[in-house]
Amino acid sequence: MTGAAHRPGARAFSSGALFVLAYAAGMPGYDLPGAPFVCMAPFLDLAVRASSTRRAAWRGWIAGTAGSLPLYYWIAHTVSVEGRLGWVLGGLSALLVSAYLGAYFSVAAAAARRLEERFGERGLWAFPLAWTGLELARTYLFTGFPWMLLGYGLAGNAVLRQAADLAGVAGLSFLLALSGVSLYLAGRRWSDRSRPGALLRLVPGAAAVLFLFLYGLFGPAANLGAGTESGTVTVGIAQGGIDQAAKWEPGNQQKTLEIYEDLTRKARDAGARVVIWPETAAPFFYGWETALSLRLEAIVARTGVPVIFGAPWYDPAEGGKFYNSVFHMDGRGVVVGRYDKRHLVPFGEYIPLRSVLFFLRKLTPGDSDFSAGTAPSLFRVEGTKVAASVCYEAVFPEILREGVREGATWLVNVTNDAWFGDTVAPHQHLAMARLRCVELRRPMARAANSGISAVIDSRGAVVASEGLFRQGVFVAEIRPGNGETPYAKTGDIFGISCIIISVFTLFFPLRGPYGFGIAGRKDIGA
Repeated sequence: MTGAAHRPGARAFSSGALFVLAYAAGMPGYDLPGAPFVCMAPFLDLAVRASSTRRAAWRGWIAGTAGSLPLYYWIAHTVSVEGRLGWVLGGLSALLVSAYLGAYFSVAAAAARRLEERFGERGLWAFPLAWTGLELARTYLFTGFPWMLLGYGLAGNAVLRQAADLAGVAGLSFLLALSGVSLYLAGRRWSDRSRPGALLRLVPGAAAVLFLFLYGLFGPAANLGAGTESGTVTVGIAQGGIDQAAKWEPGNQQKTLEIYEDLTRKARDAGARVVIWPETAAPFFYGWETALSLRLEAIVARTGVPVIFGAPWYDPAEGGKFYNSVFHMDGRGVVVGRYDKRHLVPFGEYIPLRSVLFFLRKLTPGDSDFSAGTAPSLFRVEGTKVAASVCYEAVFPEILREGVREGATWLVNVTNDAWFGDTVAPHQHLAMARLRCVELRRPMARAANSGISAVIDSRGAVVASEGLFRQGVFVAEIRPGNGETPYAKTGDIFGISCIIISVFTLFFPLRGPYGFGIAGRKDIGA
């Protein structure tokens, strides 16, 4: 045995460090191949070898917090630079978010320790259920923050990500966690010099990898894109590259519209049948700031091409509400559709618990909180139905799924990733949007103020794009999708099932000569 094995503290540190490196490196923006498949192995070693469930939870929280920091450090930039609140508060915000997410890792580590304690080695095969259930909880608790779930580690792989259409990102997370369990148990048997036992425990992990590979090569993705171009829609994406610090200044609003007029004209001349502008591309309350609204309508009428654009909206009903909206304007300059953002960013677009946190202000301009929209809204473009989403909504599968269930054949996402600066976050945001396309088998046109704008096909491949902090326009073909994937039909059923099974496995006092009656017995093998 190694020296580290004789020193539990040293082994815990090395296992934790290996997990932090593998977990962070495997996520989009870093994209180390293979890391998502192995990162759970050192995490399990860290948890299972703890002296108690409480100790395992403590270890999991530390490792989870440390592993989250490389993925969420950009929050410091958003708060300190874009929010102008200073680096001290920005750094504290990034640390607090990472610590909050570390709590889910804490529960996962405690679950692993309890599974091993109740059922021995074989109990760890249920760990992927607990992990997947916790990720679903993270998607919804406290408004939800499903940013960089484990399954996103496969978003950049053209073959392995295709299985997301079965059970969403949750299904990918489950298979990655399973591969980690398999590798950990194989390593444990190998260290005990049980070579046949080690090879046997590698089988489930190898089967998961093989399934992902074969499904990606020969599953539904293999048949996408066949046929002629007659069913396509030619879209233009305008990326204004407007300075975040200056776009809301009155002196720059007219100039912003001039930039988008020029980009729209170029897209039209290149054959675009509809042009998409980013979130709040019109930096004023459309319909209420009359001069600028008329100017925008005149621009669209002159170019003669329909435009989908983001702008804030004020509704005087019910005492007055503010919305972060997307408008669909036809080639005459007449608005024919509007979608109001439904999932708002806490502290960015509104302050939660406003009566308690009255001393805080939101990061976006204006004193009033934005209100959430209530329903999806489909735009009709070139005979097709389009579901719009705004920024952060692209990380919530259920929001886009609702649009597809309503009949959308392709997706539009408008965003302003200038808030993230030159960090890993814009790459992460794009990767999550790509996985939405796979889950639902719908292409997406994504317009970002500062990049990364992209047209993404139903396989999750980027067909055309514009990089970070550039001003430009590009035109690409969208091939509308049809039908519903298993995930589109079932939604979160898989994740909910994982939660139910995990609760029974961890806590239900099953006793007797059958089934889980082995609780408390010494492990006798797989």
